[in-house]
Amino acid sequence: MIYEVQTFEPGELILKEGEIGKGFCILEEGELQVVRGDKILNEITSRGSMFGELSELLMYKRDASIRAKTKASVKFFNISLPEFVEQNPKFAVKIIRNLGRRLIRMNEIAMEGDARNNILKSVADSGESSVKDQVTRLLIVEEKQAIFEQLRESLSKTGWVLDWVSSEDEAVTICDKEYFSAIIVSCSLPDNGAIDLKRKLKTNPMSAKTPVAGLLTKGDDRAKNDAIEVGYSAFISKPIEKNKALNTLYEMLNLDFSDQYFNLLEGALYFRVPATLNEELLAQINRSFSRRISAAINDGVDKMVVDVSQLSEVWAESIQLVTDLAEHLEQIENPFKTAFVAEGEDSSNWNKLDGCEDWAVCESVKSAVENLTKSELA
Repeated sequence: MIYEVQTFEPGELILKEGEIGKGFCILEEGELQVVRGDKILNEITSRGSMFGELSELLMYKRDASIRAKTKASVKFFNISLPEFVEQNPKFAVKIIRNLGRRLIRMNEIAMEGDARNNILKSVADSGESSVKDQVTRLLIVEEKQAIFEQLRESLSKTGWVLDWVSSEDEAVTICDKEYFSAIIVSCSLPDNGAIDLKRKLKTNPMSAKTPVAGLLTKGDDRAKNDAIEVGYSAFISKPIEKNKALNTLYEMLNLDFSDQYFNLLEGALYFRVPATLNEELLAQINRSFSRRISAAINDGVDKMVVDVSQLSEVWAESIQLVTDLAEHLEQIENPFKTAFVAEGEDSSNWNKLDGCEDWAVCESVKSAVENLTKSELA
């Protein structure tokens, strides 16, 4: 057999930073973390995800370690990657897609960093002391960096700037100098730190009106009740549940939760269908369709990209959302030229939905935009 399956307990090391790679791995079950030192860089959560191949391909030392986040099973392939690809040519496509997704993620991280640097530079150039009017900025007060990293990963698509301090004293110091859109405080800070900090924030002119959420372990009712008594009005549970955390913060900040799924991209209105949908989010997105389409028309946009590529499964709610969008688009005097971004076996079924018969199906956002542009010129 060209591979062996190994099982790892949470926290157990799978690949070690600094080693020269040999072979490659595929996640069979569970969730993994990519770490460098004490910092969590990324997570590997999808079954069938490949990792460890770059070190062997480039003959470089591994620049990060892989460890188990949950109990996990991993296939270790002892054969060299070039030899395996020679025997299994179709596997090369998977490698290319894997590397492409990794490159996209690296570009996203770089763009986030550039955006933040530009914001800070513009503040410095203008002589202002805060970024209050330019960006949503959150302060996270949490002892454990791993929890902060979980929260940062959950909010990575929002474009918000996150600052992290690990103690009550650090939080007081930074809030004397800086303005934040919201503050998230761990209810596990030592010596009743969360309670004392909330009282101090109330008396500070810079933070007196800033919404403050508690970060607490699920089921810790005593800590929650103590926090409510001093004015905490919202809570985020640990371990972090992405959708619930986002919903809580969007409500705190009086933002439209559906904003994160829409964007104007290369002359097209871009809509990413959420991987999971509850009734509230479904209704919120539906209510926003007319407003967003009208705003796009006012901006001279007449094309739309509907991205369903992140759906691990095709849910009835997802289908309903897409058909509802199609109905809104059909009501326009000059309907939008529209294309799907879809992957997998079900990709060809999307334009069989009612109202979507003329929509193209493409493998990437870039190819969708190119397709729509070509059809416009034809």
